[in-house]
Amino acid sequence: MSKNENGITCAIIPRMFSILHDRHSSNSTINNDGCYDQPVKKIAVYGKGGIGKSTISSNLTAALSDSNIKVMQIGCDPKHDSTRLLAGGVSQETVLDYLKDVPESHRKLGDIVEEGYKGCLCVEAGGPEPGIGCAGRGIISAFELLDELGVNSIPLDLVLYDVLGDVVCGGFAVPLRNNYADTVYIVTSGEFMSIYAANNILRGTANYDPNRIGGLIFNSRGDDEERERITRFSDAVGIPVIAEFKRSKEFLEAERLGKTVVEAFPDSEITKVFRKLAETVIKGKKHPAKFLSETELEDVVLGRSINRKTVWHAPENVVVKEKKRYSSRNVHRKEILHGCSFSGAASVTFSIDGLYTMLHSPRSCAQYTFQMISNSVRRSYSRNVTQMTSFIDPLIKCTDMNESIMIFGGSEKLEKDLRNIIEEGHKNIALITSCPSGIIGDDVLNIIERVTKDTDVSVIPIIEDGNIRGDFMQGVIDASLALMRSVSKKGLKKTQTINLVGIKTLATNCTTNTLFVKEVLEAMDLKVNCNCVGNTSIESIKNISSAELSILLTPDRFAMMLRDFLVDEFDMEFTKAVVRPGLKETVAWIKEIGERFNRSEKAETVIRSIEEEYERRASVLRKDLNGISSYVVGTQKDIGWILEAMKRCGMNIQRAVITDLSDHSKDIDLDVDHDLEVLGAKDIEDVRKDIMNKRPQLLLSTYPLDTGSGIEEAYIPIAPDVGPYSGLDLAEVWIKKLKAPAEEGWKKDVI
Repeated sequence: MSKNENGITCAIIPRMFSILHDRHSSNSTINNDGCYDQPVKKIAVYGKGGIGKSTISSNLTAALSDSNIKVMQIGCDPKHDSTRLLAGGVSQETVLDYLKDVPESHRKLGDIVEEGYKGCLCVEAGGPEPGIGCAGRGIISAFELLDELGVNSIPLDLVLYDVLGDVVCGGFAVPLRNNYADTVYIVTSGEFMSIYAANNILRGTANYDPNRIGGLIFNSRGDDEERERITRFSDAVGIPVIAEFKRSKEFLEAERLGKTVVEAFPDSEITKVFRKLAETVIKGKKHPAKFLSETELEDVVLGRSINRKTVWHAPENVVVKEKKRYSSRNVHRKEILHGCSFSGAASVTFSIDGLYTMLHSPRSCAQYTFQMISNSVRRSYSRNVTQMTSFIDPLIKCTDMNESIMIFGGSEKLEKDLRNIIEEGHKNIALITSCPSGIIGDDVLNIIERVTKDTDVSVIPIIEDGNIRGDFMQGVIDASLALMRSVSKKGLKKTQTINLVGIKTLATNCTTNTLFVKEVLEAMDLKVNCNCVGNTSIESIKNISSAELSILLTPDRFAMMLRDFLVDEFDMEFTKAVVRPGLKETVAWIKEIGERFNRSEKAETVIRSIEEEYERRASVLRKDLNGISSYVVGTQKDIGWILEAMKRCGMNIQRAVITDLSDHSKDIDLDVDHDLEVLGAKDIEDVRKDIMNKRPQLLLSTYPLDTGSGIEEAYIPIAPDVGPYSGLDLAEVWIKKLKAPAEEGWKKDVI
């Protein structure tokens, strides 16, 4: 027998030193301090919350420390009580509280690492308040801070992670990763839910390196059937029970003293079990992480099979109302997402006069979104197009979600910023959430209700959570619908006005497109009621239901979803015709509106003027384009306006095809009176070969086809100008391309 410095009999101390030395003897060296430079053994103790894993962990650390093994115990539980009994019953400052309160330049490792029983080191990761923030993210941040402050430079023999095991998020799974714990021990009772959690921990370990389970630690609750259940589970998964602890008043008495049982009752039978467990841990035998399915678990532990319930069917007198989803094309067809819905929503709210936009997001997300808007302004300016006024200087506030907010929650900051905006006098506020807000679960709706209570302020929640919600166009749809749901009034008296539905705020031609429609309507003594939704005012959105008629501005799914919503929610009526590019399409919607508002004569006057101008311009272009061979490759079926212009200019159309690429945006099956072939994306190579065979003088395409043939190519815009002359405007560009020299003159310059 040998004794430690307190005179405690420790029969296993020499043996444990021998085991630890043997484990490292092949690659260990002595450093200048006389300590071993050796790989540190790292173990994780997992278990269901409240199962006693912290008590087991702290007593295990105490038993190891009695053997002069240098241990650091890291508590990974928001309750931050893992190391309390090692430090005289006193809770220590958590890493996360330190991270939150202490500036980066003032942080020191010694502030968050405390010395406990027999020189063991104690760390508590901590966590946010219950129901707020993300405790899992907190674990990750705590580990990152410890690493930054040099925790790995401390000479240690063993690191013990005490981890909550019934939370499945990635943060609490960090100790399972290969660069942390090399061995995992699972504390469990014989109760079914405790074994269920143990089985989940095995499943989680199997997702990494599965051959790392040290064994089961049975912490009995005193149930007569516990041992039998644990034995059946242990046999089924092939993992032994390496220690068993029975209920004992010594645990309660030691806790009352603020000590571990190992310290308070060093000669007790329980302490002997902990010393034996410490020896087993040092030996470090491992087993593969085999786990059971839920059906197998029920059968093994409870001795019964699960009887699957039948599907519930609503009674005949019950009508289940499913919430309708107005989805973008990418979301509907589960295609690759283009951009995030957070930015899409902001592109709508930024364009509304009288609306303040609050971005509940990190600064980087807000910067990306704002840059996108400012780029739109610059594009419009460089092309001498009227800019959207609200885009030039939008009303924006970002809550600047940082690492601290991600851990402790952003509700407090969000509420403070909202109140500040309201105090500045803003009455209409759009609140757009980003990915981090959704991940940590900020209660945005409750905050809005609290800050707007007893006020006339309208805060419109647009819950996007970035690309979790969907793509850019999904955000545009969501923001448009949220604005109309929140502020639009129902049942207003109808006026002889028209809503334009499907505004694309980022398109360079957004303002010119709406201006063209407005001028045509004014020629028939009619007015636009609301641009739905964008490049308009909050007051116009409020009065959207007062329009007698609405018309789609381009036939894409985005416009269709807004149309469906207005029909569903406001019972609004739409024209059959759509505002589209081209002479035929323009004539169709002007004629329909003229008939609807008893202005057919004025409509015919407008149409006659347009047709005469179209023919005049076409006749001029025909002089240069007549007989020019051309090949058309588009990605949307709505290219009749191009083919119409080509024919009116006398061009020879060799072939016109449509390829269904992933960003194909036109979903209405348009009536096309031109010869169009609709091909799959895989056929594009055959199209390239056909172009090389036919060798047209002009190739028109939505995307560069890179034929490498020297054939002159011209671009088909994805978002063209509406109106009759769009095709003719492009034809003027074609002439310039065809007349340009094949080789630029500057290449012949001699220096």
